[in-house]
Amino acid sequence: MTADDHAMDRPVEPLQLEVRDARSRILDAAAHLFRREGFSGTSMDAIAALARMSKRTLYASFPDKRAVLEAVLQQFIARRFFLIERVSRDAVSDEALLTRMVGALHAMATDEDALAMYRLLVAQATNLPALASDANRNGLMQVQAMLRQPLRNCGVRDPDMAARLLYDLAVLAPMHRLLVGMEDMPMDTVAIVHMVLQGMKGM
Repeated sequence: MTADDHAMDRPVEPLQLEVRDARSRILDAAAHLFRREGFSGTSMDAIAALARMSKRTLYASFPDKRAVLEAVLQQFIARRFFLIERVSRDAVSDEALLTRMVGALHAMATDEDALAMYRLLVAQATNLPALASDANRNGLMQVQAMLRQPLRNCGVRDPDMAARLLYDLAVLAPMHRLLVGMEDMPMDTVAIVHMVLQGMKGM
């Protein structure tokens, strides 16, 4: 048995569990308040109160409210991509895998939680201009990482460009429609994936 095996067998220290639990409580409380009150309407005092901890404990984890918001966004995106990968595990072919992933991307980008997060970013675009662009870039990078191999397996030479096109069609375009008050159009993910594959094979 290696040293790493012994390390994995050791129980997690209570302090480590406490730190993880505190961070989780902070992010869950902050996400709730940011959605309900907005960034400007949410204070560190309110986050600490809802997370049931002292301000000292909160500031030990995050130096300011912007850092909390960045962590909330990172956690939100990570959880969404974890769910997308779970629903796509038993696909019978690469094209079927892409279709499931694109369908899940669309569903998770257009639900109320995702729209609330995007509205929050738009509202803070003037004060925190890098946040929205960073969140969009990180989302695109994760989509490209997730779709790259199945796109290659389907014969697409530039999988990152194809992933970006699917991201625009499945995520950004429908999200923007909903944010300006338009209805989301029905999305035929089978047809969209097939169209992108046919258009970009050999490119």
